[in-house]
Amino acid sequence: MAENTTKNLNLEAVKLVVEKGRSVPSVALDLGIHEKTLYKWVSDYKKDSENAFPGSGRLKPQDELIRQLKRRVADLEEENAILKKGSGHLRKPPEVRYQFIDTHRFEFRVEKMCQVLEVSRSGYYSWRKRPKNERKKANERLLKEIKDSYNRSRGLYGVRKITKELNNKKKIKCGHNRVYRLMKENGIASKRPRRFKATTNSKHNYPVAENLLNQNFKVNQPNKVWVSDITYVPTDEGWLYFAAIIDLCHKKVVGWSMDSTMTKELVINALEQAVHRARPPKGVIHHSDRGSQYASHAYQTLLKKYGFIASMSRKGNCYDNACAEFFFSTLKNELIYQSHFKTREEARQAIFEYVEVFYNRIRLHSSLGYMSPCEYEQYLTKQLAA
Repeated sequence: MAENTTKNLNLEAVKLVVEKGRSVPSVALDLGIHEKTLYKWVSDYKKDSENAFPGSGRLKPQDELIRQLKRRVADLEEENAILKKGSGHLRKPPEVRYQFIDTHRFEFRVEKMCQVLEVSRSGYYSWRKRPKNERKKANERLLKEIKDSYNRSRGLYGVRKITKELNNKKKIKCGHNRVYRLMKENGIASKRPRRFKATTNSKHNYPVAENLLNQNFKVNQPNKVWVSDITYVPTDEGWLYFAAIIDLCHKKVVGWSMDSTMTKELVINALEQAVHRARPPKGVIHHSDRGSQYASHAYQTLLKKYGFIASMSRKGNCYDNACAEFFFSTLKNELIYQSHFKTREEARQAIFEYVEVFYNRIRLHSSLGYMSPCEYEQYLTKQLAA
C-alpha cells in the first residue's frame, strides 16, 4: 500500500510539471522535495511513462526480463559444466550417480545435478544416510592406495602397473578389472607418451667398432653388456646435454653426466662414474652409436684401459641402440615434456632426482617382472649367491 502511495506521489508531482506546465523549482518547493529529485522523476517518466516508478524492491519490466535471462544463462552454463564432468554417469546405476553428486556437491548445486543426472534429491539424500557396506568401504580403501601409487609414479602408471604394484609390493589382492573401474570412475588416467626422435652425429673420420650386440638385448647377468647414448634437454639458458650408461641386464643407469656442451668429456665423465660405481670386470661389451664423442681416441683409449669390448651401431640404424634410446624416450615423456626449465641447474637437479630416486629405485619395469632396476639387481644378487 505504501509503495502505491509513493508511486502515485511521484506521478502526480511529475504531471504537475509535464501536463500542467509548472516549473520544477516551484513544484519542488510546494511539495517540499529537492529539485534534483524532481528533475530525475521527470526524466524517468519521459523515458518509461507509467513504468518509471516500479516501487521499492521491484524492477522495470525490461530489467526484470534481463535478470530472468541472466539466471537462465547461468543455469544453462551450470548444466553444461555438470554434463562435461558427469555425462559418463548417465547410464550408470543410481548409486554411481549419487557418488558423483556427493563428490561435486561443493562445486554445483545438488538440485541441478540431480536434475541433469536424472535422479531425485530425496533418493540422493536417502543414499547419503545409508550405512556403507563392507564392499564400499573396501573400495574406498583400495581407491586410496590406487591414488597413492598413481601419485608416487608422477601420474605415469596405468591400470596394469598399478595393479601389479598393489598385488606384489603392497600385498593387496585386487583384480585388473576392479582397479580399471575405480580409476575410470574417479578420472585417474596415466599420461600419454609422445614420440621421441633420436639424432646422432656420425660424420667424422674416427674408426668405428663392429656391431657385436646385433640387436640382442636379452642379457641374464649384470656387467655383461652396457649401452650408452646422449640426449639434449631444452632450458631457457640453452641446451643441457645428458649422457647415460645402462646395464642391459637390470636396466639400471649405472653412470651419467650432464654439461652445457656435447664433447667427449661428457661421455668420458659418465663412463668414469659408471666404472667407479659398478666395478665391472674386464670383458664387458660397451655398445653405443657412431657419434664422434664415442668414436674419439680419448674415449676408446679409456674403454681399453678398463677392459671393455667396444661395439657400435650400424650407420643410420637407430634400432641397434634401441635400449638406450628407449630410456631417453622414457625420460623425455615422463619428465622433460612435463616440465619447463628456466636454468640448466634446474634441469640438472630434476634429471638427477628422476634417475637416481625414481627410475633406478621406484619405477616398475614390465620386463623385470614389475620390479625396479635396483630391486631386480638385488634379486639377481641373491639368486647368484644361492
